Amino acid sequence: MELNIDRPTHVGSRPVLLLTAGLWACVWVVFTVRSFFQVDEIWLLAVARLVNCFVGGLLSYAIYLFLRSQAHRRFVILLAEALILSMTAAVVFGVLSQEVIEFVTQPPPEPDRSYVDLLLDRTQASPWVFLAWCCGFLALDYNERLRNNELRMVELQALAADAENRMLRYQIQPHFLFNTLTALSTLILDRENERAERMVMALSRFLRHSLVRSPEDRVPIRGEVEAQEQYLGIEQERFGDRLRFEKRIEPEAERLMVPSLILQPLIENAVKYAVAASTEPTTIELIVRRVDGRLEISVTDDGKAIGAVSPGMGLGLTNVRRRLAVTYGELAEFEHGPRPGGGYMSRIYIPAEAA
Repeated sequence: MELNIDRPTHVGSRPVLLLTAGLWACVWVVFTVRSFFQVDEIWLLAVARLVNCFVGGLLSYAIYLFLRSQAHRRFVILLAEALILSMTAAVVFGVLSQEVIEFVTQPPPEPDRSYVDLLLDRTQASPWVFLAWCCGFLALDYNERLRNNELRMVELQALAADAENRMLRYQIQPHFLFNTLTALSTLILDRENERAERMVMALSRFLRHSLVRSPEDRVPIRGEVEAQEQYLGIEQERFGDRLRFEKRIEPEAERLMVPSLILQPLIENAVKYAVAASTEPTTIELIVRRVDGRLEISVTDDGKAIGAVSPGMGLGLTNVRRRLAVTYGELAEFEHGPRPGGGYMSRIYIPAEAA
């Protein structure tokens, strides 16, 4: 997963155009209606005000283009710039508005009023219009900044979860390889070459299956079980008849997805603390079924360990719990503990997701 650093950090042009068109349309309606009963040439004045509002819209959009170029600045600085630009645009709008109205309506001269008085009269309302536009724009811009920050936080959290998932996934193979290579070394020292060769081939098949998967991949439970059978084939060379494996997988659950190698620590736990710690044949049983819209996976053993050997909450089980939390959050459950009749049980509940 990659962080999207190309996302715009400013509000887009479409909402700004809608804001500009809506505001200046309201201005045109208000001032035209206000003048309806004050002048005789209302339609000429309406046309003149329409031209003025169009000019006001262009000035507003010019302010937007400038503020967009300053999007990297702090919000307080943008606010100050917006106030200055509003006043400047109001003066420009007042001059253009006076010229347009005089050109269209051609009013009689007013000897008692100077051009400056007329300009101030035309300009007195426009600063508030531009300030209202800037307030609307800054509200949109602030909302966009908040939304982008939220999206970046979500992406950063996803990246952190992905990195943690990879770390947890990569913890599995060194731990497993250490045990396997130790057993392989023992077989070589005992000159059991055929068993050592079979173990090497089984290890090769298992690694080929596991290493082609990305740590964040989810695989069908059927493929995950096949990978664990290859792993158990390696352990079978170590323990022979002392290791028995049984599985019960409901047909409708075979295509449901699980995180890759999520079963590895559970089965390895059973091998280490049940099979290896006992002198009697030990059965590891895997049950997979769909229950109430969730996938239930159980790994149990009937091991009778010599002494007070207990799996506890070691690296493997901690790894499983954390991977489930990273992948599914509160939607996953993981429980484990000794069985009443002897042995150990680990059970996973995750959402039933089809391939």
